[in-house]
Amino acid sequence: MALRYRRVYGMLLLSFGICLVFLAVVVYPAFSSRGLDVWGPRIRELAPDFILEDLDGEKVRLVDQRGKVVLLVFSTTWCPHCREMPPYLNELHREYAGRGLVIFNIDIQEHPKKVRSYAASQGIKYRILLDAKAETATFYEVRGVPSLILIDKDGTIICRQCTSVGAMLGKLLPA
Repeated sequence: MALRYRRVYGMLLLSFGICLVFLAVVVYPAFSSRGLDVWGPRIRELAPDFILEDLDGEKVRLVDQRGKVVLLVFSTTWCPHCREMPPYLNELHREYAGRGLVIFNIDIQEHPKKVRSYAASQGIKYRILLDAKAETATFYEVRGVPSLILIDKDGTIICRQCTSVGAMLGKLLPA
């Protein structure tokens, strides 16, 4: 009889644990960060403005890029998937910068010297911005890196976690 109660008790604890994990991972983050939206800035909404410094200490404001297509790439130097992105982004920069594409790699919470060294070793050609306190990443509700957000010439978000950036840019910025 005691064994039976242990199994039932164990199953109840396991169920309770699963519920806690679900609440902690899914429900709490979705509703806690700003109390406004479930997922923050959405597709077809105006991209929230921000001001960040680049590696040279110059301030960059998103709203100043109106009239251009902007690709925001939230990343870190330690992320394995982020380390695969520079050659692809350099190619997009080479192909589309002359047509009006601006790529901002927004590095989250890392020391500028580390980011500068990483950028040099990777041969990065596009602009890197520093989100020292992760305020911009938090405002855009970045849930993992790399995270790509494509913004059209009017400043509207047209894609989050874009999987076909090249194809979309071909339509937005034809030759």
